[in-house]
Amino acid sequence: MKQKSNKIEWPFRPRNRRALFSGILIFQAAILVIAEVLVDSWIRSEFTLSQIAADRLFVFRISIAFCVFTMTGLILFLASKRYQDTLEQSNEHLNKQVTQQVRAGLSKRNALIFGLAKLADYRDTDTGAHLERIGFYARILADAMSPKYPQITAKWIDRIVLASSLHDIGKVGIADSILLKPGRLTADERTEMEKHALIGADTLLAIRTKLGPDEFIDMGIEIAMGHHEKWDGTGYPFKIAGTDIPLSARIVALADFYDAVTSKRVYKDAMTHQEASDLIRKLHGSHFDPDIADAFFANEAEFNAIRAHNQEDVETEPDISNALEITARRFILEQNQSINRAA
Repeated sequence: MKQKSNKIEWPFRPRNRRALFSGILIFQAAILVIAEVLVDSWIRSEFTLSQIAADRLFVFRISIAFCVFTMTGLILFLASKRYQDTLEQSNEHLNKQVTQQVRAGLSKRNALIFGLAKLADYRDTDTGAHLERIGFYARILADAMSPKYPQITAKWIDRIVLASSLHDIGKVGIADSILLKPGRLTADERTEMEKHALIGADTLLAIRTKLGPDEFIDMGIEIAMGHHEKWDGTGYPFKIAGTDIPLSARIVALADFYDAVTSKRVYKDAMTHQEASDLIRKLHGSHFDPDIADAFFANEAEFNAIRAHNQEDVETEPDISNALEITARRFILEQNQSINRAA
């Protein structure tokens, strides 16, 4: 049985401290005025005083009452100020705790999703480093395009770096006989392979249904579904074109293409950086968004440095060491900035 509480509850509930303190002051003022009227009537009736003396005594009593009223108001004001400061400090502390808990939860979620994406990536690659390189390439492109695209903020760039890892998560639903086939795919096999974009998007939509609206998952869905669409509308799965393709998907499309053609697979050899660059130049404005392709050409040295650093078939260039150093410094700086923004 539910026990009755012995706590006495006051039925009056002021809406805020200002109303409470105002009520106290008004009540005190009323008491002082009533008391002064009664005392003045009593003195005038019980004592024989001249009019001047009675008036002076009245002014003296009124001054004392006013001082009491003023001191009470000052005390209430200082109490309210201290309460407000204490409340703000408490709220700030609670906000920090909530922020830390939310950040920890998001970090765990992101790490889990990235781990699943990496597990899927191991089915199609030899090293599993494909996702890291895609993230590096996406960061370079997004950063280079940020002056022209206001929506590309620092947080947006951090989001696409992680969300890019989800681009091929749908390949978990593709049979190994197709995914790892050493030769050219048949038309039916190609159709089956192309389903990975829809499988990936559907998988992430299921996660979104459970989690609710989430910017990271939403971007992951855009990328998984749209990174094989082409600027001229000849891609898949929906053959959409131009800016109808989400910007995040257009960026990852070039990053994924560059890494795919410069990486060795069981069914193909790796292209050199120059061969991949020439191919992207031919596909400028047809396969790829012209702005994104231009961003690639403006940052080729960094792309080549990452490719050379992460792959066994290193293509030596005269400035490769310097480019590697520039890339390393840039990524360290950006990671530090991301940590500072989160803090």
